Amino acid sequence: MTTSAMEFNALIVGSDAQTFLRVREHLQRAGFRVRGADNGWDALKSVKETPPDIVVAEITMPDMDGCSLRERFMLDPGMRDIPFIFLTEDGGAERQIRALRAGVDDYIVKPCDPIVVVARVEAVLSRRRTYEELVRVDPLTRLLNRPSVEMEVREELARLIRYRHIACLAVIDVDDLASINKEHGHPMGDLMLTCLGGIILSNVRSVDIAGRLRGEEFVLYLPETNAEGAHTLLSRIHDRFVASADAIAGIPASFTAGIAEAPAAGQDWPSLYAKAMKALQDAKERGRGEIVMAEITESAV
Repeated sequence: MTTSAMEFNALIVGSDAQTFLRVREHLQRAGFRVRGADNGWDALKSVKETPPDIVVAEITMPDMDGCSLRERFMLDPGMRDIPFIFLTEDGGAERQIRALRAGVDDYIVKPCDPIVVVARVEAVLSRRRTYEELVRVDPLTRLLNRPSVEMEVREELARLIRYRHIACLAVIDVDDLASINKEHGHPMGDLMLTCLGGIILSNVRSVDIAGRLRGEEFVLYLPETNAEGAHTLLSRIHDRFVASADAIAGIPASFTAGIAEAPAAGQDWPSLYAKAMKALQDAKERGRGEIVMAEITESAV
């Protein structure tokens, strides 16, 4: 299998009981959780209650055909990105063109082997997961990109305030990257960024959020971690970065960082990021390789 099917829910829509039973059986054997709907209206109700990971629908259905169902999905922001596969007995060009214009991910002509349907479902989900990763991830460092970082940190901060937990936001800036690019070339600068990204990934937990905001600027969000714990982690990452840069390229490399603890230093992304950036600027004034924790004022508490 190309995907971890146990993670996915599939919705099968249509009135062809024989096809439904065969496809459901094979999807369940492959590890999918499967539910069904006899028609388009029931499918819409089911999706609004519990969105599936993929829909396999017949085109020919009473009251609302598959193309009309897909078009309704496209009009709803919460449903338009759900992958969609059509099953049909009509393989004619006109029907296929309408289906493709409706935004389906695949088109299967009946009679069809249920094993092939499962393979098509897995392929669509695999492509979708690859696409989502490309949208979310910085291609150079394999860390999250800025929009993804901001979205995830905002969500985490909302939970933090609700449940009265703590966390730290750290902003990291690679020292003198412009000089490295000028003296050794941009490929060497990219190598340093890639190296740091790999070290960060190998030192954070699964619950942490690690991203590259822009250029030489990285960010870490560390749940259930106080400022001292964040400082310890960043010191370890820094030491490994310095050693790796010397071993790989034989050049001096380091980073400077600022740390802000939530909720004491800020309770939302803008304020916490501003505090971490202020700490970063204070660190830069001290010199290369410094890591500074943000000051906490009464107004921030």
